Amino acid sequence: MTSIARELLSSQPWPGDVQDTLRAHAPAAADLPVRWAARSGTLVDTGRWFRRAPLFAAILGDRFAIVAVGPRPLVRIVPAAALGRAVYNHVTGELAFPQVTSGPPFPPLRLDPLIARSLLTLSQDKPRDMARPGDTVHA
Repeated sequence: MTSIARELLSSQPWPGDVQDTLRAHAPAAADLPVRWAARSGTLVDTGRWFRRAPLFAAILGDRFAIVAVGPRPLVRIVPAAALGRAVYNHVTGELAFPQVTSGPPFPPLRLDPLIARSLLTLSQDKPRDMARPGDTVHA
């Protein structure tokens, strides 16, 4: 990952209220290590009166999660391998997800091209603690 990508990722935190929402609605995923996290430019309705909540995306161990905090929080978790079908649209700046699982579709994530590329790259790599002997692990 380039230094510019690291700088962009470090400037977009994974706040405590997002972690608390994840812990409340998906306790098994809350204990997984956060390998990548970013705040997207996508805003979703979570039941607030006058504004929408930002959508956060993360790779947690071998899972991909999107979380939005609010009175009606949005928490969706799928295997990170499902991101292999995601497509980045350079015109709109959105990472679109074709039907990754059954249920409601994932909303498209508004991400900078560099951040979207790092997400797609990391989704294809196995985390270090999941690697088996003989696997190639990228640093």
